[in-house]
Amino acid sequence: MRVMHLIHGLNTGGAETLVKNYFLNFDKSKNDVVLLCMYHINESPYEDVLRKAGVRIIFVEDFFLFSNKRIARKFNRLYKYFLIRRIVRKESPDILHTHMSVNSYVRFANPKKSTTIFHTIHTNPKALWDCSKKGRARDLIATRWLVKHRDMRFIVLHEKMRKEINEMFGRNDTIVLDNGVDVEKINNAKNSKIIRKELGIPEDILVLGHIGRFSKVKNQEFLVDVFKEVHKKNGKAFLLMVGDGPDKAKIAKKLNSSGLEGCYLILSNRSDISDLLSAMDVFVFPSLYEGLPLSLIEAQIARKPCFVSDRVDESATISNLVTGLPLKNDASKWVEAILSYEKPKKVVVDEKEWDIKKITKRLEQIYLDTLAGRQNGKK
Repeated sequence: MRVMHLIHGLNTGGAETLVKNYFLNFDKSKNDVVLLCMYHINESPYEDVLRKAGVRIIFVEDFFLFSNKRIARKFNRLYKYFLIRRIVRKESPDILHTHMSVNSYVRFANPKKSTTIFHTIHTNPKALWDCSKKGRARDLIATRWLVKHRDMRFIVLHEKMRKEINEMFGRNDTIVLDNGVDVEKINNAKNSKIIRKELGIPEDILVLGHIGRFSKVKNQEFLVDVFKEVHKKNGKAFLLMVGDGPDKAKIAKKLNSSGLEGCYLILSNRSDISDLLSAMDVFVFPSLYEGLPLSLIEAQIARKPCFVSDRVDESATISNLVTGLPLKNDASKWVEAILSYEKPKKVVVDEKEWDIKKITKRLEQIYLDTLAGRQNGKK
């Protein structure tokens, strides 16, 4: 098969991490795979990892014109459509698999009829296609067109999302595919003492951990409120946050203004998530909504107690390490749960079902079965 995935760029968010993991595990002896990214992200650790693994990556941004930023911004906004169409038609993939809000570009590209199109939904569909925002409304229109005229198939993260998407688009063939993680890498992470020493975090303190893009949906302002109260009760407590995004400076400012300077560490553009999880004592995840968060799955496989908002779908609970907490509770309720937590005598984690190697093989089989079905249909 010739397989192409299209995504915005190689940030270190959940969708990008999943795509990176797919490409590291695709059987390249049987498949010709290429990753098409709209933007070239500076200092992306994922680009280095993928290139070292021999993955071919095409960045649309590398073909942009004009050096004048003002002219370039206006011109290239439209030029992207023509570039993506040219690249997709030149590559002529058997499978075009899209992620996030890129379907208006795919509609314009209108790949050859022999190309089968898949789209993975990584987050709450209502948030993804929030029609109060022009770009997302445009993407929804394009997605409906692709479903109707190109029979685009959806891949979703859990059963509740499957039902929602089937109803939304009048389908009955939406596929549920778990978010795979590198189980082997997590289980072979560095020792906590070693990674804490590397980060400059003392061994004998309570470390609250969080992994996620710095944005409103991740609710990190509330996380700061929780940590502030934890720190009042345990003066040695430390907050380790991993991620990047538009709200990073805002969260750092709130931590500093709360008198917590020197009691936290924010790390960005990291590819050693398994090691960083090892440095954490507990994992705190107060999101306003989620699809199926990779970081929460990884934290459970790393055997970390997880304190999670009630807005996260229960399909992300794969162990007896998760404590669900309503966001309507004030920070003190979360603090009480964290500080009074007792780890179960026997930790049970369903890790085999989440192994990225197994998930990638299943995705490859989905591609093959779909192509075979369409060939038989033509006959």
